[in-house]
Amino acid sequence: MVIKVAICDDVPVIAKAIEDLMLEYDSSLFDIDIFYNPFRLIELLKENTYDLFILDFEFPNLSGIVIAETIRTNNYNCPIIFITNFKEYMEKAFKVNTFDYILKPVTKDKLYPTLNRAIKYLDLDDSKFMFTFNKVFYSLSFSEIIYFEKNKRKVLIHTPSDIYETILQTKALLSKVNDNFIQVHSSYIVNVRYVKQIRNNTIIVILNDKQTVDIPISRKFKDNARKQILMKLRDII
Repeated sequence: MVIKVAICDDVPVIAKAIEDLMLEYDSSLFDIDIFYNPFRLIELLKENTYDLFILDFEFPNLSGIVIAETIRTNNYNCPIIFITNFKEYMEKAFKVNTFDYILKPVTKDKLYPTLNRAIKYLDLDDSKFMFTFNKVFYSLSFSEIIYFEKNKRKVLIHTPSDIYETILQTKALLSKVNDNFIQVHSSYIVNVRYVKQIRNNTIIVILNDKQTVDIPISRKFKDNARKQILMKLRDII
């Protein structure tokens, strides 16, 4: 799988230097577009998206935060890495679910560990969850499934944009998902990539940039689910 990357910096030499570092990291892994004008990137986002964004924090007439907010209207989970000269911007940057924050100059020592984490986070496994409902066949990437909800014989499959439905026993469902999915209740199996917060008896998962949902944790699964989620989050973040 190739990772589509957008680099946006109004200083061409800096944008080119980042591109060169990424190609040196793995030239076959990245498909890179460079934008010197942030408005051009925002305009393009109406019809296209990227897997990974590397954004300057400040432009002459725009903040990188505005670009990040535009990205987040349609994609809450793609990694956004800010680059800047000023660490004072860090608090603002993390309000838009920033993946990381790199101080200029961007070097291998700063960029490569962040790329390692971003690649792991993106979960390049392109395997699918396949199912049928009402004689229609569906194939969804595991990364777009937020959680499964059992309702008697039915399984509701929650994604950022839709809720699908199929018929499947819990045991069969668990055998079909990858290890990012953790059962927290007899009726719920969650994708740890969307977990925002673990409370005593609930887990908060992210639906989109404005909505979350509370999912109950049952006593039966509580200890093991919390342990697995924390271990998995530590691994991918």
